[in-house]
Amino acid sequence: MKKLFLRAEVCKKASGQITVFMALCFLVFLGLYLVCLQSVQTQYRKKQAEQAVEAGMFSLFSEFEPHLMKQYDLFCLDTSFGGGRERMDELSSHLWQFVENNAAADGLSVQGTDIRSVVRVTDGFGAAVFRQGVEIMKEKTGASLAEDWLLQDLFMESSDENTRRFQEDCENYEGTVRDYEDEDEDDEEEDGEDRSLGPEARQWDGLWNDFTLEKAVPGDYQISEKSAVLENMPSHRELSIGMGLSAGTENQPIQKQWFISYLCEYMKHAQEMLPEARTEGYLDYQLEYIIFGKGSDQENLSGVTGKLLLVREGMNYAFLLTHPEFREKAELLALVLAGMTGNESVIKSLEQLILLGWAYGESLTEIRQLLLGYELAAVKTEEDWQVPLSGLLSALSDPGGYDTQAVMQRGISYEACLRIFLMLESAETLSMRAVDIMEGEVSRTDGCADLHLDHCVDYLTAQVWIEDLYLERSYGYE
Repeated sequence: MKKLFLRAEVCKKASGQITVFMALCFLVFLGLYLVCLQSVQTQYRKKQAEQAVEAGMFSLFSEFEPHLMKQYDLFCLDTSFGGGRERMDELSSHLWQFVENNAAADGLSVQGTDIRSVVRVTDGFGAAVFRQGVEIMKEKTGASLAEDWLLQDLFMESSDENTRRFQEDCENYEGTVRDYEDEDEDDEEEDGEDRSLGPEARQWDGLWNDFTLEKAVPGDYQISEKSAVLENMPSHRELSIGMGLSAGTENQPIQKQWFISYLCEYMKHAQEMLPEARTEGYLDYQLEYIIFGKGSDQENLSGVTGKLLLVREGMNYAFLLTHPEFREKAELLALVLAGMTGNESVIKSLEQLILLGWAYGESLTEIRQLLLGYELAAVKTEEDWQVPLSGLLSALSDPGGYDTQAVMQRGISYEACLRIFLMLESAETLSMRAVDIMEGEVSRTDGCADLHLDHCVDYLTAQVWIEDLYLERSYGYE
């Protein structure tokens, strides 16, 4: 049997060599496995830490200022927490707590947090407000924008030229009646003839200078007496400054149109507020403030109505000059009032004064109708003319006689006129004056008296230390 199962002595040496080789290989693969395992664990911990930071940042930004959100759909983070004094340490503490709550579930411990590189709502002339307003209106509507542009183009077509011509003719013809009377007194002393003009002729000279805000506002309405201190507004005071990286206040027509739509959606104007005057709250004529920028409702409304009156006067004056039947009536009246002088230049001057006064009377009626909620035709026709020459002077002494349109017009509303004036302002002016209104209005709310929008943040960068990991994340409202 032993001969059948012979064993070579070298078998023991071969077996020992294979065991050592396998052991060395095993140690190498075991070391590699442990390194990979540690790397996986590190990456897993890092991923858990990143998720905790992301959740913490989301939770921090969910503490947006509720009153601005409720009134203006504006997202921002108040770093003063309603206290009027900025507290970045408190903001950092909130972030620490939110990250800690999420990290603790994974067995991680937060070592520290820090807030860096904030972008404030007022940075870049209110760029964050401008950007958010544009995004809000893009989500809400879009079809009406082209329609608004069309009406504005019709309304403003050649208006600058017409207004310039009206102003020039006012300067050229104003005083011609008085100057003639002064010359006539000297001539009368020499030849003893009386060629003076009567009081009916004199009252047409400078008629348009009698405009006051009270004449433009319908009699049953009470003009707001509210005012604000400009030096306390964000657009005038010294502000806290952040990174200012938030883009948005580009002077592109389409962007401005979106933002103007936002202003018209969320801000009040005189046509809305005159029938329902508020006893509390901030400025009532808010769109008028954004256009004119004065500290009182009366100043802003007076400035806007005066500006609108001038535009309408130019359009109505151009209309009278291009319609022979209207000019004939003015010429006949001038001949009746000044024909006795025999002075052709005086008669022509008085004719122009009558046309200028007639355009003013029609325009004053239109302003009152706009404030009452009526619309005006974008392109005026003979049927749309409302004030007859025979009743003009009585209408100016009692402007309420034509407050109701005999023929209903469709086209340009008071808000559409405000849109046109808003479009003439820069994007920076629009956004910063909007910030003024927002801060002033919200500060009248209980518990928000110390709210400052330059303490409100739209975007920030946070640094977080979780055990041996360092993470930096930027977050903002989109």
